[in-house]
Amino acid sequence: MFLLKKFLLSITIILALLSFSVQAANVGVVVLIPNGTIYSDCITINNGQSAYNAFQKMGLNMKWQNFGFGYFLESVEGYSSDNNAGKYWSFWHSNNQGTNFQAAMVGASDYEISTDDKLIGLSLTAFDIAYNPITSPPFFDYDSLCTNAMKISSVKFYIDSESKSVAEGDKIKVKPGSNIKIIVKIQNMDTAEDLNNVEVKGVIYDLDNDLDDSDETDIKKGDKDELELNFKIPLDADDDKYDLELTITGEGKLNYKKTLNYKVDVSKDKHELKVSIPNADTITCGREWTLNLKVTNIGEEDEDVTFRVFNVQLGLLSQSTMSIDSSDEKTKAIIIKIPSNAKGNYPITTNVEYSGLSDEYTTSLTINCDSQATVINTQNAVQQNQQNNPQQTSADGKTLKDETKYVFVESSADKSGDVTKIVLLVFANVLLVGFIIFLVLK
Repeated sequence: MFLLKKFLLSITIILALLSFSVQAANVGVVVLIPNGTIYSDCITINNGQSAYNAFQKMGLNMKWQNFGFGYFLESVEGYSSDNNAGKYWSFWHSNNQGTNFQAAMVGASDYEISTDDKLIGLSLTAFDIAYNPITSPPFFDYDSLCTNAMKISSVKFYIDSESKSVAEGDKIKVKPGSNIKIIVKIQNMDTAEDLNNVEVKGVIYDLDNDLDDSDETDIKKGDKDELELNFKIPLDADDDKYDLELTITGEGKLNYKKTLNYKVDVSKDKHELKVSIPNADTITCGREWTLNLKVTNIGEEDEDVTFRVFNVQLGLLSQSTMSIDSSDEKTKAIIIKIPSNAKGNYPITTNVEYSGLSDEYTTSLTINCDSQATVINTQNAVQQNQQNNPQQTSADGKTLKDETKYVFVESSADKSGDVTKIVLLVFANVLLVGFIIFLVLK
């Protein structure tokens, strides 16, 4: 008995979890009766159910015949198909633009509904010579049938931090290694109730075993919020087009679900490098400058790269090389000696050459000079502190902590002052020693 109860409890828990995972979709339904009566409603069905399920929830008297491969509608509210007149019940759905009805090419039981903004309809109609139904039900705007408090204000795309104008169904052009950020702005139009479990899910199919991301929030009544998704295109992504699907859901008086579809167009050239170089940098005069680069090979071929760094005013010229495989990323540090008398701002040019191609970058270098004191870099400071202040140990043998943080190079004025103090101190010591000797001899 105990095992039976445990089994039943497990089944109950599983069914409960499954019920939470089922998402709903709303569909507008319009039925035109031959006497001119129009029935319309907003029907909520489970994700992936068909138009047949939506029609069944209309509450109208409908008779369907199951042929095994689909359902055939025989009558609605007592109005039956008429073989003699060549009139039959016809199934319609909204066109891709959402502006009118079009005759369905499949039966109602085969027309799956997995997103909001769909409109379906029925009418008893004759057919033309090409067997196309003639009379459609009247078309309604989806929002007039399914008024939802959840509104998508905007969907914005950023490719490598650059804003792009993208409409539903558009291609999004990217490169291997590109970062895609999507910001979905959602508004709660209801001033009485909150929206709960508002979620945006995104999937780029067949790219690195499907890239996915999601974001979720609750939105207070009358408020709005932004949800953000981020994707990074793999460096080894093939030159191809990939499906991007956004699914937006939320719970309110009327649950909301909408699916948006886009194409991610990955373009990969035979030879192409992406080089990250600082736009500006600052150093202290008389010091060496380290130019840090990040090189990413987003092309199809391995590359041998030459870097030339120069400035005419400073007479700088540094040349170095590196090799980088396709779909690889490397960092490089180029150390450049700066003339000791240089100060101010200088544009430093870096040429990156590979496979007959050349890219040019500019870094604004600021050289600061201070006549009073110059802070030595951390590494030199640590070394000098260790030399001037060897580690000391306490009575229990533990190493005492060195609290020195910075080391300064003194100016000439400070040094001359110290020399004067030392001379006076030595002279005073000589007088003191002489006085002591005089007392002893006396």
